[in-house]
This record gives sequence, structure tokens and C-alpha cells, in this order.
Amino acid sequence: MFQKLSYFNLVFSLIYVLIYLKDGTLNSTLGILAFIVFSWLGLRSYQLDNYKWNLWQYLAGLWSLYYAGFLIYGSVNILISSFEYDFVSNDTILFLTLTFVLTIAVVLHFVIYFRKNLTENSRDKNVQ
Repeated sequence: MFQKLSYFNLVFSLIYVLIYLKDGTLNSTLGILAFIVFSWLGLRSYQLDNYKWNLWQYLAGLWSLYYAGFLIYGSVNILISSFEYDFVSNDTILFLTLTFVLTIAVVLHFVIYFRKNLTENSRDKNVQ
């Protein structure tokens, strides 16, 4: 499941960038890049069967969580505005759905990967 989720995040992040990243701010660009790097690091850990985190996993993972929170915050504001003005277009629904799926996938990926890291670290401590 971890491998499939990593591939899903890689592909979905690229699709998300191509469809919705219109402004190209530094925050948005680094957030999507963090998703891609974190997913790639997860795939690499899966291939090597070594889930210990180093600095890159922590940086990419924390930035991914930050950007997922940023996306959720923006989506909530869009949803509130849509209800306030009593207008929800199909594009808004599609955007909110894709954003929700992406953020849930990234947070789930982070949790699974972090648990694998903790398990590997505790296993190493028990061996010593």
C-alpha cells in the first residue's frame, strides 16, 4: 500500500500542478515540490527497505504537512465564500474535491511513512 500511495502522490501532484497552479508563487511551488520529493523519498525507502529518516525526509515531510494545511485552509475559505454568496460552480466543486483528495493522500502518506520510521528506529534500539 505504501508503494502505491507514493506513486499516487507523485502522479496526482503532477496533475494538480498542471491543472491548478496558475500563479506560481514560491509557497505553492515549494509545496508541490515537497509533495513530489517526499513521495520520491518514500519510494526510494521502499526500494531499499530502509525507512530510517534523515534530514531530507524531515524537511520534505514537514513542508508537505504545512502545505497540506495551507491547501485545507484555502479550501475552507473557498467553501465558506461559496456558501456565503450561494453559488458553487462545477469548477469549484472539482477544485475542492481534487484538493481534498490530494491533502488526504499526502497526510496519510506522511503518517504511514513516519510510523515505518518509528518502527525501524525501535527495532534498531532493541537489537543493540
